[in-house]
Amino acid sequence: MSIKLKDICEHLGGELSGDGDIEITGVSGINEAVPNQITFVANTKYLAAIATTQASAIIIGRGVSGNGKATISVDNPYWGFVQALELFSWGIGEQTESGIHETAIIGNNVSIGERVTIQAHSVIGDNVEIGNDTVIMPLVYIGDGSKIGKDGLIYSNVNIRENVAIGDRVIIHCGAVIGSDGFGFTPDPKNHRPYKIPQIGTVVIEDDVEIGANTTIDRATLSETLIKSGTKLDNLVQIAHNVVIGKDCCLAAQSGIAGSTTLGDRVNIAGQSGVVGHLTLGENSVIYSKSAVTKDMPPGSQLSGIPARPHKQELRSQAYIRKIPDILQKFTELQKRVNELEAKLQEPEKKS
Repeated sequence: MSIKLKDICEHLGGELSGDGDIEITGVSGINEAVPNQITFVANTKYLAAIATTQASAIIIGRGVSGNGKATISVDNPYWGFVQALELFSWGIGEQTESGIHETAIIGNNVSIGERVTIQAHSVIGDNVEIGNDTVIMPLVYIGDGSKIGKDGLIYSNVNIRENVAIGDRVIIHCGAVIGSDGFGFTPDPKNHRPYKIPQIGTVVIEDDVEIGANTTIDRATLSETLIKSGTKLDNLVQIAHNVVIGKDCCLAAQSGIAGSTTLGDRVNIAGQSGVVGHLTLGENSVIYSKSAVTKDMPPGSQLSGIPARPHKQELRSQAYIRKIPDILQKFTELQKRVNELEAKLQEPEKKS
């Protein structure tokens, strides 16, 4: 792929300086770039690299010197970089031909929209609906009665269980499981062994959600597990039954939300963190890595630690903990001095 620099500038809505007819073939970091690639500078510590980069063009902030190189000046260089990446990113429509592979298994009464792609060895159950321009990669399973919206991308080895509803422009990465049974058991009165509670609810995933590889989202015991629009789930995330995750949330890898917990809009959860069940976490909250939320939290909370508490309090506690070895050493020294003083005080008594 090759795009003229002036066309990239038009896409970015920036100001061009230099030869607009330069053919750009890709995007790269400022130190790794080679001729015919475009790079960017969003951090002042990389300004010196403008003079040495091999890139043919640079996306820079307004008022920044390009050192004689062709540049596109924009208000936000990092956002400009993201927009440039979109021009050179992998295009679903360009890489796949619509149609159903001969090895795919299609159930009864399936509704398939226009320009849908279903690749090799995928299995589509009965009464499934698939919207226009959706791409289903090889070895995908979609259970009976599930609905997939338009412009979706379902990567290989994804399992979508029965009666799951997925909105438009949803991306689901390899190995994800949507609609598995919630972890619901109760003691059997006869033998006290765990007895399975039927999980007869569903999962609803709204528009513009992205779900990472090997992430699991359990169906509700009753009603629905809900992932609202714009939310992004990293790889290896666990969402339990009856959880509600608000709009535009971001959950990093190895985080988990226990059953019947509600997250407000725009909650960010860092890696290896967890939220216990039946809680409410207010909108615009941030959970730092390796934290465990154990009680309801108001909007705008910033939490860390186990159990999680306000982040500044946790930082102070960690600072105190790091001082413990020094405190113990000083305590040992003081104890030694006290012992020596007591011994001296006892000497006159021994002489008398």
